[in-house]
Amino acid sequence: MSTVKRNLDIYRTRLVTLQNILGRAEAELYPDDPEKKTLLTAQLADDMLPLPNQIWFTCRQAELLLGKLNGTPVKEFESDKASFADLKALVAETIARLEAQTDTKEDFAEGKTTLELPGFPTLSISGQDYIDEWLTPNFYFHFVTAYDILRAKGLAIGKADYMSHLRPLLAAAAAG
Repeated sequence: MSTVKRNLDIYRTRLVTLQNILGRAEAELYPDDPEKKTLLTAQLADDMLPLPNQIWFTCRQAELLLGKLNGTPVKEFESDKASFADLKALVAETIARLEAQTDTKEDFAEGKTTLELPGFPTLSISGQDYIDEWLTPNFYFHFVTAYDILRAKGLAIGKADYMSHLRPLLAAAAAG
């Protein structure tokens, strides 16, 4: 599998996991709070961003790659005004955009791209370094933080839920 295609697939499968975990949180946590307002302010530590930001930044990493591949700006998301339904929709929309990306533009990995960080000089790095050193670590940081917030709020999830992207491989191995 090509390198860019593989990264798109990794983001997609982990976002499916996040989608499933959010679905469970909606069904299992705070039954007296149908809008899940408690979760919208939940954070791991006082100096960390709350759940909506963690969901947004997880999706944003995938969106940043799509934006680089297609030369399009990344859609902004007002995480401070988001409902729980908005968060679920954001994840679903990001998955759909990843699935729709049929041209993986493999030359991106070998070419140069820019990484702009506020307060720092703009970096010119390879597309592969952009994916490996910036997008993917940030993707997992925010994904795991969202997972941890939901777990800390009482959602009964564990490693099998986090690693659910392996289920199709395990099913195939068991069948054959």
